[in-house]
Amino acid sequence: MGTPQCYPTCDERLKKYIDNFVSLLKFHLGDNLKGVYLHGSLAMNSFYYPKSDIDILAVVYDDIPSQKAKELNIAIAHYNEKRPIYGSLEFSLINSRVAKTVPKKIPYILHYSSMWHERILNDEVSYSDNMIDTDLSAHLTVVKNRGICLYGTSIDETFGEVNWEHFIFAVIDDLMWILEDENIFESPYYAILNICRVMQMLTDKDNRCLSKNEGGFWGLANLPTEYKPLIQKALNTYRSDYFPKDETDRKTGGVSWNKNDLKQFRDFAKARYEELRT
Repeated sequence: MGTPQCYPTCDERLKKYIDNFVSLLKFHLGDNLKGVYLHGSLAMNSFYYPKSDIDILAVVYDDIPSQKAKELNIAIAHYNEKRPIYGSLEFSLINSRVAKTVPKKIPYILHYSSMWHERILNDEVSYSDNMIDTDLSAHLTVVKNRGICLYGTSIDETFGEVNWEHFIFAVIDDLMWILEDENIFESPYYAILNICRVMQMLTDKDNRCLSKNEGGFWGLANLPTEYKPLIQKALNTYRSDYFPKDETDRKTGGVSWNKNDLKQFRDFAKARYEELRT
């Protein structure tokens, strides 16, 4: 079983990679850079080399010209190619007004993820002023509640409070995709652990942001006994130090999954969601 990591006590090559990324942002953005903030698994002691991404959000005082945004995103894409992990950098840049006021629809200046990598390098990405990302409500909530300031002004000084219903809307948007058709088959351990942590948010209503680990442990303690073997398998897979051979292998965790078990858990989650939201 792998050991979860958390910044800044993570191993040296991972810490150095993150610190150098902050230096890259400082080089490109200069005095306009207000702060850089870590969120996601590496901020919540739930990071595993074979499975996890590095989630970072940065804030600038003022918007930057589209050409400068393009140059920065290309630099980030090339930097991601040097990463020491199987996963990817996940990065968004927003301005300080947005960070402080946190509107329901959150605009961003640029975004990088592995799914955008080729499009960024092929100059197929727009850097207009009307780009909206629903997921940012979730990211900013995690930053505010469990994030780590890597550089610049403090989290409390930089970020306003995210409306909890906006956060719930963002995580439910992801849940709805998981529960549609046979999407749960694509990455079963990811889907199961995410279902568990959304069920916790809707059940306990205590405004907590759980990691996948914490969501899985909550599921073991609170969901019906018949689903506990599947939840435990998802936790074991997520926490395993098995290194994937390719992206498909990463999504399954290198183990086989019983489709009937997955369907039953999906259908249970659908029914429980309808019950909790009425």
